Amino acid sequence: MDLQQLNLKKGKWVVANCGKFPSEKNCQLVIMAPESQRQDLIEAAAAHAVGTHAHKNTPELRKEVSGILEVVEI
Repeated sequence: MDLQQLNLKKGKWVVANCGKFPSEKNCQLVIMAPESQRQDLIEAAAAHAVGTHAHKNTPELRKEVSGILEVVEI
């Protein structure tokens, strides 16, 4: 399957790519959402960081997650 088969709407998307950061689990999770749903993506990525990587559930974590998001154009 390629990206075209996902039928994603054209525009800017925000991406959280866990594989860009070292982890003991060698996590490769990628989460993406339309730019209009940036806050939803931050919440999902923070929940992943807490549940999978044992980070503390704090406002600082959400700020850190927000800072690592990348924007891609589809």
